[in-house]
Amino acid sequence: MKSQTNEAELEARLKRMTAPAIRPSRGLASRFAARLGEVAARPDAVPIRLCGAKLEARSGGTLLAAAVKNGVRMMHACGAQTLCATCRVKVTDGADNLSPMSTKEKISLRYHLSISPGVRLACQARVLGPVEADAVFPLCGTLPGEA
Repeated sequence: MKSQTNEAELEARLKRMTAPAIRPSRGLASRFAARLGEVAARPDAVPIRLCGAKLEARSGGTLLAAAVKNGVRMMHACGAQTLCATCRVKVTDGADNLSPMSTKEKISLRYHLSISPGVRLACQARVLGPVEADAVFPLCGTLPGEA
């Protein structure tokens, strides 16, 4: 019986010695755990800023897909077929974090006389890292059925 008491006392002393002196508040710890869970659940999410809105894009996904998924209204008349160039964006930061421009994208931009540096088609530019861009032709007003 005495050995069990000694073990219990030893265990209690070890717990007191290893306990941190300052414990974070429960609210902070729970918020941190929740945020860590979000990040771990989506390891392929990349932070971007598109038309002034902070979004998260899927790594390897297009800028246009990120806009549509997050409710940012961007013109794309041809349905992402690289034909109309209405989804043009001016990349203000992180241009090196986009996929290289394809020949088809270059031809489309030249045809539409958009040869300025930093202009990309949102339907073709794939996100590889943080990017900031603004639409050349933003949509204005509301569509039928929108509040």
